[in-house]
Amino acid sequence: MKHALFISCPKNMEYLLEEELKGLNLSITRVSPRGVYGTADLKRLYDICIWSRLANRVHVILFETEVSDMSAFQKACLGYEWDKVFSVDCTLSIEFHGTSDFINNTMFGGQLIKDGVADYFNNKTGRRPSVDKKQPDIRLQAYLKKGVLTVSLDAVGYSLHQRGYRLEKGAAPLKENVAAAILTRSKWPEMAKNGAPFIDPFCGSGTLLIEAALIATQTAPGLLRCDQALKNWHGHNEELWQTQRTHAKNQQCSLTNSITGFDVDPRCINLANNNIQRAGMSGVITVKQQSIEHYKHQTTKPGLVACNPPYGERLKDPLSLLPIYQDLGKVLYQYCKNFKVSVFTSNAMLAQSIGLKVAKRYQLYNGALPTTLYYYDISDDNKLKLIRKETREGDVQALYNRLKKNQKHLSKWIKRTGESCYRLYHADLPNYAFAIDIYNDWAHVQEYKPPKEIPEKKAQKRVIELLNVLPDVLNLKPEHIVLKQRQRQRGSNQYQAVSRTKQFMTVTEGSAKFKVNLHDYVDTGLFLDHRPLRRQIAENSQGKRFLNCFCYTAAFSVHAALAGAKTCNIDLSKTYLQWAEDNFKINKINTNQHQFIQADCLDWLEGCKTEFDIILLDPPSFSNSKRMKSTLDIQRDHEKLIMSGMKSLAPNGYLYFSNNLSNFKLSKVIIDRHLVEDITSKTIDEDFKRQKIPHHCYRISNKSDL
Repeated sequence: MKHALFISCPKNMEYLLEEELKGLNLSITRVSPRGVYGTADLKRLYDICIWSRLANRVHVILFETEVSDMSAFQKACLGYEWDKVFSVDCTLSIEFHGTSDFINNTMFGGQLIKDGVADYFNNKTGRRPSVDKKQPDIRLQAYLKKGVLTVSLDAVGYSLHQRGYRLEKGAAPLKENVAAAILTRSKWPEMAKNGAPFIDPFCGSGTLLIEAALIATQTAPGLLRCDQALKNWHGHNEELWQTQRTHAKNQQCSLTNSITGFDVDPRCINLANNNIQRAGMSGVITVKQQSIEHYKHQTTKPGLVACNPPYGERLKDPLSLLPIYQDLGKVLYQYCKNFKVSVFTSNAMLAQSIGLKVAKRYQLYNGALPTTLYYYDISDDNKLKLIRKETREGDVQALYNRLKKNQKHLSKWIKRTGESCYRLYHADLPNYAFAIDIYNDWAHVQEYKPPKEIPEKKAQKRVIELLNVLPDVLNLKPEHIVLKQRQRQRGSNQYQAVSRTKQFMTVTEGSAKFKVNLHDYVDTGLFLDHRPLRRQIAENSQGKRFLNCFCYTAAFSVHAALAGAKTCNIDLSKTYLQWAEDNFKINKINTNQHQFIQADCLDWLEGCKTEFDIILLDPPSFSNSKRMKSTLDIQRDHEKLIMSGMKSLAPNGYLYFSNNLSNFKLSKVIIDRHLVEDITSKTIDEDFKRQKIPHHCYRISNKSDL
């Protein structure tokens, strides 16, 4: 009897799976982005379940029918002879995908099928099968697309990538079938037959090593588990199943290759050893604790290096990993001549920093994460290209010279002012569109998103060049450089965390201390360009009432409070208000004498009945936060905002209005009604004089005060 099958796989692996299934004698009918369709008898079906290294699930298609409405859907589910598939005593789980005019969510679709199955059994036996979503005896999958309902039995009951050996996972686990795909793309099955050595220098929990050993010893991955759900299917033939398993066991062979892995983390080595033992590969695979920089391997026989190095999900991580990838390139070039190399990473910049020419690229997915397999041929023609001090030239040398020049220019100013935080560089050279700010012994690097006409590879090359030069200029550790890409932030994006390190540091500005976080947010918690304005406000704050709207982390208020002012701080973000209070506390300022209010500043000002001697309005250029009643467009709305603020200004008081919209124009109404002084030039410090105006700043008072 022939069975219609659908064998699913991770995205971009469907054609690799097709080739594998051809070797297992599946009669293929078509290939889709979700997997491969075909027909097979029971023997070949069992072989797929035992031998497939690439598949996720093996679905036996039970029926396929057109359903135009709810009635037809229910009739199809109730009318199928479910007792020919499984017993009413089996527990059941149903997974549904798809939508239609009459089914608007997957839970409802699954419920309809479950009701059909249950009603069928109830009508026939007077009993209903129980549902078990975690460990059911029978798993059904239903798929509704373009009016066609397809219902299948999951033959194995779980994804085939779950071999059974990996009960413990590392920090960034690689799925077993994705590891097998990497090895297949790397031509390991052919190389293994010729006794080639295999090396994984970032072995983690050992997945690549184990999959390489399974291939080299011709061990079918399905032999590692014996808990398949096939036994609960009425179409199952236990004798044939055991025959095919025995046949697979007889094909196992001894290893003629050396399979070696190492990792710098001792915990990973422990995990790997445990997984290797469960896979039955103890004595076959060798692992040891060692960093890539200390690797030295000499062999006359070329082999395969395949690895899944760390590539970092947080914005700070790729930069700290750059030296690791550079060391990998050096090791491969020096010690792995004539080897083939596969590096699996989602970060193209890190892959480029290896410094070797890529022979091929394959797009794969590790779970939902799009990732690339970079394949290298370490031949004599593949020269290592790393940026060294002695080989700097052209644009790289110009960048180095400019950074050194800026540092030298600012050194006297830094010595005189004692500033620990300052801007070193702001897109001074057209090819390097970065803003570089120094915080103590850290560098905060923001890359301005390159224009679309700049190729991605070229943009990545510039990032790598900067990251290679900067530590030499500043005598910084590479891991003390934080890289982000700067784009225009809209609405709540300004308040969203982009990472979760919660790694704060304390910096000083004059007599004030501030908490900054270089990793987790688009901005750090301290706008360096406002340093002169903070000093100016502090100089006139003694005994004054200071209102700080859009206060952010309240750096202005800290300076004012230290000078003797009573402050009121308004911001829409609870996170930043808490940060503001923390800034007060580290300066030993009693927060009970100051106010911290979460509110929409424009609404709050309109209802304010209190007068203040100094008011600061430093709004974002644009905001469409859901917590606001309407959007804020500072060019459009600044007149209303300033007028509302002026109503709360005490006699002889000053309102400071600042924004960073590059083409901002102050309303003529404000100029005519009030005394306005453009103090922008007075609020730009030495480290910001090289760039275009970083902000606009005005001091506004009432004409009646004259």
